[in-house]
Amino acid sequence: MVEIHDSRKTGGNVRDFLSVLFRQKWIIIAAMAATIAVIMLTVVREAPIFESYSKLLVSRGQTTTAYSSNLTLLSWEEEISSELEAIRSARIFKRAQEILDQAGVTDSTAAPVRIDPPKVSANTPGKSRVIHIVYRSTKREIVRPVVRALTQAYQEFRSNTRGQDPTEFLDDEIGRLRSEIADWERRRADFLMREGAVELPQERQNLLATRRSLEVQLAEAAADVAEREARVQWMEGGSLADPTFETAEIYPFSDPYGRGEPAIMVLRKLVFNTRAEYIEAKAQYTDNHPQVLALRERVEELEQAMTVESQAYVGYMTAQLQVGRAKAASLEASLAYLNQQLREFPDREAQLSQLDRTIESLGTTHDALVRRRADALTLRLGSLIWDVVVLQEAVAPFRVGRLDYVRLTVISIFALLVAIGLAFLFDSLDQTFREVEEVETYLRVPSLATIHRFRK
Repeated sequence: MVEIHDSRKTGGNVRDFLSVLFRQKWIIIAAMAATIAVIMLTVVREAPIFESYSKLLVSRGQTTTAYSSNLTLLSWEEEISSELEAIRSARIFKRAQEILDQAGVTDSTAAPVRIDPPKVSANTPGKSRVIHIVYRSTKREIVRPVVRALTQAYQEFRSNTRGQDPTEFLDDEIGRLRSEIADWERRRADFLMREGAVELPQERQNLLATRRSLEVQLAEAAADVAEREARVQWMEGGSLADPTFETAEIYPFSDPYGRGEPAIMVLRKLVFNTRAEYIEAKAQYTDNHPQVLALRERVEELEQAMTVESQAYVGYMTAQLQVGRAKAASLEASLAYLNQQLREFPDREAQLSQLDRTIESLGTTHDALVRRRADALTLRLGSLIWDVVVLQEAVAPFRVGRLDYVRLTVISIFALLVAIGLAFLFDSLDQTFREVEEVETYLRVPSLATIHRFRK
């Protein structure tokens, strides 16, 4: 078998098309099998949903003449939307649940039926006054009783509100919202009292200003401690009476920051002057001369006094050093406390922000209900009587197909087209000659004979 690429090799009829499909049939079969398997798995794993519904005709008394005071002030969309929202309200759900509990309705496991509000829907077919109350669930046996209970609860709601003040429901909701707002405001006050704050932004600014002040004070205290440590080390490093000791300026122990003549420096000058007199007298007289002896004794007394003064000054500076260190430690502790308070601010602000958002949301709802109550009071005399007629009781539950079979069919067709495309792709990559005519065309010589495959 010769395997040489021929750029002139083309297909041009149905026979060639079918031969390609037959040669690459396993690609098509595998692709379609995988697609069908995925579709079947999706269909099998899809939980069955059952639905039941009832039909209600909701109508209001109409005006008889142009001079009647009973005028319809709301549009059709507003009226029907209001009724749909009323059906999905907590009041209807609560009453329907009471009806189910009184009837003792249970599911297949003998557990009491509980209405799941998200599974309740109400709609109207087009622009009409017919309302469908729909309930869906995976439990077939509960959908019909739930629809009946919802229908009865809505009928009772409209029957009970007939002839009553339309603002009663709004008053109840406004009172409930006011109670909730008061409760959340009490929580906010308790939070602020527990945290010891009035307004967190102002408190943050105060803490930041205090921290900056403490940082400046701490830097000054650290510099003071370093200066005192250096002075103590310098004082402990030698004797002021020693001529080789550095003659840096020293402040007296009684006034370390004074600007007068230091007491220790006076003693130091006396020691140096007396020592000079002693050396001068010693050069003029003998060692046993009274003046020499007196000057020697004077030098010793001054050196002893200098030592005592130096030790007292070192003790005083050491005590001042301890005070400076204690002050720096206190400032560091205060700064650490402030930093801890500032680190806790994001959590505190988040909690306070959540409380404020809740109170603001409740306040917005409260204001909207107050406006609606005012509108209801304005329209009280013009309100009309609602009539609710059950056109169809809750129907028997039926399965709802949530799968889109049209799309599944389109997916299958698309998978077949992709598989055919892959088949032609792989076949175009196969450069094997399969027909005698292809070999004769490529070699430009006639074939004398063909040898078929031998079976082993």
